[in-house]
Amino acid sequence: MKGSIFSISVLSVGLMMLASCSTIKKAGSLIKPKSSATAAKTETPKPAEESVSVTVAESPLAGEWSITEVNGKEIVVNGENHPKLALQSEAAHPGEISVIGYNGCNYINGTWMVDGTRLTRAGEFISSLMLCQDAPYETEINVALNTATGFAVDDEQNVRLTDASGTTLLKLRKRNLSFLNGAWQVTSIEGQPVPASANIVIVIDIDECKIHGNAGCNILNGEITVNLDKGDAIEFKNLMTSRMMCPDINTEQVFLLALESVDRASSGIST
Repeated sequence: MKGSIFSISVLSVGLMMLASCSTIKKAGSLIKPKSSATAAKTETPKPAEESVSVTVAESPLAGEWSITEVNGKEIVVNGENHPKLALQSEAAHPGEISVIGYNGCNYINGTWMVDGTRLTRAGEFISSLMLCQDAPYETEINVALNTATGFAVDDEQNVRLTDASGTTLLKLRKRNLSFLNGAWQVTSIEGQPVPASANIVIVIDIDECKIHGNAGCNILNGEITVNLDKGDAIEFKNLMTSRMMCPDINTEQVFLLALESVDRASSGIST
């Protein structure tokens, strides 16, 4: 069966994907689906639209991003309160990109018209109205999103939003952990093959920050923390299992210790 191999370390755990699937955004995702009313208006593109050579969907802006810097200041908030952006477009609306952001306290929504590397707001960005005691970047991020008039690409993982003079307002780093979503079979732990009898299978859901599965003997459930300050950093926390005794209990214990020691993930080769 084909799948993908990736490693999660400090302690290395090799996994083989059991089934491929499309990444479906959960309710906790920043990217929200269009309403059915909007979908009903989608028609076959006119010839003029078909002649557009580059759509926003192909733009380096598309995707989910963590905000790593605002006005030259590094953002060091980690966990759920880390500011982030989701930029979404559809082929039916070339030149338009929806912006759904989180500034550490409130959610922000708006639309940019994109022309090359130029950005023009299609109206004011709107925000929810929660009051938070600890949201040190909220105001500056709101102002930056409303004043950004362009973007610059440093590489495929890093983009800067700029003002009319070219000054960097926000630095963005693309989130790269969606490849983890799905069901995986653990094939090795710290370079040692896992006995086939253990059959360690885990299901990872980055959007919901959850992990569950079979740890080799017992049912496993736990939580995931994605460290947006470091890009590909990830931790598995609050791991809980049932309490059965099995012949492969020793392999399970080694696996759980390795899982608790993980601090990053990286994609690997296909098999």
